[in-house]
Amino acid sequence: MLIWIFTVLDIFVLVTIFLTHYGWFVSPLMIFLSFFYLLFKGILFFGELMSMIDLLIAVYLILMVFGLKTFIFYIIVFWFLYKLFFAFMD
Repeated sequence: MLIWIFTVLDIFVLVTIFLTHYGWFVSPLMIFLSFFYLLFKGILFFGELMSMIDLLIAVYLILMVFGLKTFIFYIIVFWFLYKLFFAFMD
């Protein structure tokens, strides 16, 4: 059950990052909820490689608010699609 909750929240973060990158309407609340979710999950499972990547994505999400848009976006999208693929395969 916990895996499905994390999967739904990862989809929420993916949508938020996608909307933020392309400059479409994004509520600041969506961005901060995504940031705090990734931060919480990264700290909760600290020491795991996937959690460290989640922490880096949380930092990148905040930098996107200030206008940073780089090719890292595509790596992040791939990362979330990778996680979602294996979550649905389980």
